[in-house]
Amino acid sequence: MYTKLAEIPVPTGAQFLGSSQAIQLSFSVRDHERNVKKTLLKNVILPPSSEAIRLPAQEVDYVAARYSPSGRKRVVLREVKNDSGTKRFVEIWEGEALKFNVDVSDKHGAFYPDEFLGSLSFSHEETSIVYTAERVVEKSDEDPYAKFRFKPDLGEGLSGKRRPTAFIINWDQSHARVSRIATPDNLYLGQCIFSPSSALTLFATAYELQPDWRLLGIKFCFNRPSGIWRITLSPAENPSEWQCELKKLTAPEISCRSPRTVGNDLLWLSEASGGAHAKTSMLYFAPNSDSDNLTDSSALIDVVEQPRSDGFPGLYPAANLPSSLLLSINSDSPTHIALHTHYGSRTVVILVSFKGEITVLDPGDTYSWAVLATDGKSRIVCSRSTPAVPYEVVVADIRDVKNVSWKVVDQPTIDEDVATALASIQTQIIKIPDREPTETILIQSSSTSGVPPCVLMPHGGPHAAITTAFNPANTALVLEGYTLSLLNYTGSLGFGEAPIQALLGNCGRVDVDDCMASVEHLIKLGIAEDGPGNLFVMGGSHGGFLTAHLIGQFPDKFTAASMRNPVISGGDTTTTDIPDWYYSEFGCPYPIQSSSQGSSTSTTVTSKSHLPPLMDSETFKKLQAASPIAYVDAVKTPTQLFIGLSDRRVSPSHGIEYYHALKARFQDKSQVDLLVFEGESHPLDGVETAKVCFEATRDWFAKAKAAVQ
Repeated sequence: MYTKLAEIPVPTGAQFLGSSQAIQLSFSVRDHERNVKKTLLKNVILPPSSEAIRLPAQEVDYVAARYSPSGRKRVVLREVKNDSGTKRFVEIWEGEALKFNVDVSDKHGAFYPDEFLGSLSFSHEETSIVYTAERVVEKSDEDPYAKFRFKPDLGEGLSGKRRPTAFIINWDQSHARVSRIATPDNLYLGQCIFSPSSALTLFATAYELQPDWRLLGIKFCFNRPSGIWRITLSPAENPSEWQCELKKLTAPEISCRSPRTVGNDLLWLSEASGGAHAKTSMLYFAPNSDSDNLTDSSALIDVVEQPRSDGFPGLYPAANLPSSLLLSINSDSPTHIALHTHYGSRTVVILVSFKGEITVLDPGDTYSWAVLATDGKSRIVCSRSTPAVPYEVVVADIRDVKNVSWKVVDQPTIDEDVATALASIQTQIIKIPDREPTETILIQSSSTSGVPPCVLMPHGGPHAAITTAFNPANTALVLEGYTLSLLNYTGSLGFGEAPIQALLGNCGRVDVDDCMASVEHLIKLGIAEDGPGNLFVMGGSHGGFLTAHLIGQFPDKFTAASMRNPVISGGDTTTTDIPDWYYSEFGCPYPIQSSSQGSSTSTTVTSKSHLPPLMDSETFKKLQAASPIAYVDAVKTPTQLFIGLSDRRVSPSHGIEYYHALKARFQDKSQVDLLVFEGESHPLDGVETAKVCFEATRDWFAKAKAAVQ
């Protein structure tokens, strides 16, 4: 069943085409037979007065693609691999005609298609595009050791990428020209977009080195020394390299990302620098992006400490704002922004007016939603799902913010046995008494009789959240006869800023207590039972940290445990791309330095009080005492570990050393197992790897349950 569920297509993007009467959808699909992830495209026609017409999906092999705002042009980034290496091309299409096929193989290295630094954007005139790629180190007679000199890479999920560089392609009727934007080595620029007022002006997100020349990992870390920068290109006739003037537009105490233009105005996301890696976001708006400093900027959405009286808990968006996010409801100019955000244990669609008014588009069900695109007028295309309903694509027609109609325009094709199984899935959200705002998503199958064994699954992060969105491994485990309890504990996103801050310095205590309170509450409700064979626990990263804590602090509670890339020893920061995490989460200071507003380049502070800390004996002792390794002698729960040997976020040594420590202490050595995955990083999300992790966990729990019955 897992394989069939995991191969259901996942919507990853959308663009309205032409006059908004069609949508192009993109999907990611797992192919277990070939052990690859594929990308599919599907066009959906939206007739005004009849049902949507879905055209057959087609597999594509490009890196990234985007239509121009008018829909008349399209850019495609493509890599072609053969025995002689990798060739790279940028294709410019006009309608159905390939206008230019530009070979950029000798211009740069790999494209950046990611959501953290990747760029792919048209100029307002649609005669230029900007994209991000890896700059190649050039040979230098002045420095024969340049290719060997250390330069930090971008960390987990972006390993090996060190020199993100913006490239511009301009074209006319007969020629297309490639130019690199010359920017300083100590600024890592990405997410570039053109200003509507000039093709010689761009906006970008830039990350900066710390005083020790460390580049802190950026993937899902929104507290970094990052800001919105303006790039002004020096006028030149077809240069191979654009010279430019840089200016930082945002303040050093906030970490900024994802710039978007609204006419000549500018939008972006920000969070407070330092501390928790993710926290309550602010949505900023500046009325004139051409001004030297964005002094007139204001927060359309500010930090919310506790949920407001209307329930809104603050903004917790995706890493990037949607590329198309504007709505012009009953107006000729933009009136609202559409995006999705964590809202308790779900994600919901919100509309934000340029006056800062927030409307939650919530049909009142258990779906979790994601905004894929808007048509700039009154339509939004979204994906939605629940543990029982795999990803549907839905279009909203908005007459006004209180008059919204929804229409499902695409659903996955599902085998009859899968549909029957999914029909048995039931989901509810249960609040845990006296542990506000802790709540758990409970997933059960009506086809399971009696009181099934219950699996507690706290999420990673810790400043993340688990939602009611469809997850094939979770649903498949429920269909194996388990109740699944997906816990959002203190520190989770979607419940206000105060609970996030409440966990800092209290990891290993407050979050552990939330876990145990949830288990006891489910037992009290009769949903779970105590005793051998009845309770299990699993988690990855910080969820693995909590799993290891629970089996150490409560050694008789759980029948078996499974963990993926767990944090075991807080004092071991070797090889991690986020050393600040280990300090901040356990209540130790780790200053984050960023250049001042108006700067033209990154500036380094050398004051000793602002230097990154060294791991001294006192700090090491504090971090170890708050870590699961402190309880290793008490563990007697059969324990399974999965370790990605290319993990840059948590050193593989955490799990491997824990495995050895448990092996040494267990009389029955078969009760401790470790599976390692070459080439896999922190998420353990490869096609084969994810399947092995699911099946091995299922078999581990079944073995432990059988041993006590």
